[in-house]
Amino acid sequence: MKTSGNAVREPTLPPIASRPAWTPGVRPLPHVSLGQFIASSLRESIVSGILLPGQQLKQDVIGADFNVSPAPVREALRQLESEGLVEHFSNRGVFVSDIREDEVLNLLLPIRLVIENYALQQVAGRLESDLAHRLHEQIEIMQQAADAGDVTRINSADARFHELAVEASGSAQAVQLWHSISPRVRLQFSQLTPRQADLHNVADEHQELLSLLHEGDEGKLYSVLKEHIVGISTRLMGREDEAPPIEGDGMPST
Repeated sequence: MKTSGNAVREPTLPPIASRPAWTPGVRPLPHVSLGQFIASSLRESIVSGILLPGQQLKQDVIGADFNVSPAPVREALRQLESEGLVEHFSNRGVFVSDIREDEVLNLLLPIRLVIENYALQQVAGRLESDLAHRLHEQIEIMQQAADAGDVTRINSADARFHELAVEASGSAQAVQLWHSISPRVRLQFSQLTPRQADLHNVADEHQELLSLLHEGDEGKLYSVLKEHIVGISTRLMGREDEAPPIEGDGMPST
């Protein structure tokens, strides 16, 4: 993470006890490599806010925690770097990335809106009962998690709702693009969801999206989706006057 004067904060990893998403010493399933397993554990710690922007990930500490050689740790860190979740600085090490608000406003939100608008328009009005049930399950999880004040569980269900909807589009390109940005989206969730005035708002927003998928009103779906992805995010950041212009705004893809 770059800071003013090119200085880099270099805190060490927190104690194992404070990393519930990080499970040292547990071996992965046979079909999952050690590197993939370590990457998954670290990814969950980053997107859930356990590992914070600017925090250093020391290879020797990670290797000792997972009881592995340096090779799978390097594999894991390279994977996370390709996802934009960590940055490598020569002679300094690897640090958890910080997504700048201008990048969220002008890159992540518009890209996400384009992908999801295209995908959801393919589903609108043609919602199968099985998909509707699975989407509703995620909304119920959000509601229960809001009751418990569990932000991490809300964000996990939020991401899963959108993943299910995009996958249902049948578009391999939309799915691949969604997966390429989903770690950054989940990181954004971890930063913004705690700012909600009421955590139950998240479930309510997704219930509205689900209702519109049933109805099939493509124009209204686009409008609500834009508010969900762009409008709410910019307000939670306190930058609603800087919402990015969306090319072709008001014209849903079909």
